[in-house]
Amino acid sequence: MPSAQQPVLLFDAECVLCRRAVRWLIRRDPHARLRFVALASPEGLAIRAALGQGANAPDSLIFVPDWSRRLEGPWHLRADGALQALSLLEEKKWALRTLRLLPPFWLNAGYRVVAALRRRREDARTAVPFAPAEAARILGGAEFPAPRP
Repeated sequence: MPSAQQPVLLFDAECVLCRRAVRWLIRRDPHARLRFVALASPEGLAIRAALGQGANAPDSLIFVPDWSRRLEGPWHLRADGALQALSLLEEKKWALRTLRLLPPFWLNAGYRVVAALRRRREDARTAVPFAPAEAARILGGAEFPAPRP
């Protein structure tokens, strides 16, 4: 498990788009500051439960800035979580500044549209497999849960 103050991004490991986003972040984070956890993993489910939103807990993205306090928060959800993860990438600061110019309502509306369309019928693990070096950045593995029938 990561040390204190380790930022972690929870993602939907069944989603092709989410897996591609994780690969994109890993490739642009050469100092390996960011780690990842599948939302459907035991840790992911515990964090979603800690959010106290039951069935309304986010099923797409949660950013945890301090893994040692993962069940206490703070948590950054959806578009805000994506911006928090992007803020760790030195070479992409320009993109972060540009996105922050948009009102949060617009960012979250855009995020919700993409999140609603992100699921595909193909098996994400087959379509976007993680290389061993990428998989090493994913705590507990990215193979949660079992494929849907």
